[in-house]
Amino acid sequence: MRTIIVLTVLATSFLTTAQAAINNQIDVGFSDLSGSDNRFVGARYRYFTSNLDQLSGPHSIKSHLNQVTNFAVGGFASDDVEYVNADATYYGPLGLILMGGVERLTDNQGYWRSRDYLIKGSLGKQINEELQLGFSVFYNREEDRSHLLNTYTNTDTQWRYAPYVRYTAITDNQGWDLELKQISGKNRNIEGRANYFVNQDWSVGLIANVQNSDYARDNYELQTQYWFAPHVAVKFGLGSSFDSDSGLNSASLLLTGRF
Repeated sequence: MRTIIVLTVLATSFLTTAQAAINNQIDVGFSDLSGSDNRFVGARYRYFTSNLDQLSGPHSIKSHLNQVTNFAVGGFASDDVEYVNADATYYGPLGLILMGGVERLTDNQGYWRSRDYLIKGSLGKQINEELQLGFSVFYNREEDRSHLLNTYTNTDTQWRYAPYVRYTAITDNQGWDLELKQISGKNRNIEGRANYFVNQDWSVGLIANVQNSDYARDNYELQTQYWFAPHVAVKFGLGSSFDSDSGLNSASLLLTGRF
């Protein structure tokens, strides 16, 4: 909470400088989308290679609409859990888009310690101003270690693959941003995202994660994000699997500051 207050004060201080360049972004919060590869928790710093303040479009997707290369690092730590991540998106010539990321989650549970590594990469192509097609690859490694024996007792690795399509149609800061991804491998699921931009500041959307497993539930989360200015935004979401015996299944709360 102290970190969120400090970030709010710092971000608000930039509101009086309308012409200041915007190349940096700090996110603080959490998002647990029940199996989605876009989960996030803690704090994250992102750098944009171009000044976002000089670009058009809804604030949250300016880098996508204007093909701005960016990269980020983030993570969090508690008494038992440590999470670090990094990702980058590069917009190259001929509409080519390269994306990559790494994650590591360490969980100490009494006499056991588990580590989860995720490496992901994507190659995309901007077909025209609205349509993007691509293909993603995920490598996941899970390790369990006994503190008593100091040996690995279980190791599991898997590859997953995901063709995806993204369609973005924005006119006068209004319109849709849609994405569909089919993930195949040991665990299969379909991820979908639909955001409607009411104006440059406000968007509402739905994130769906459809599981192909008897041991995992589908999840659908409604989200909304509002930019109080080009420098400060809040995102909030709640999700459920919509089963008759299911309650709240996911939640998101994210505070964003740009400068």
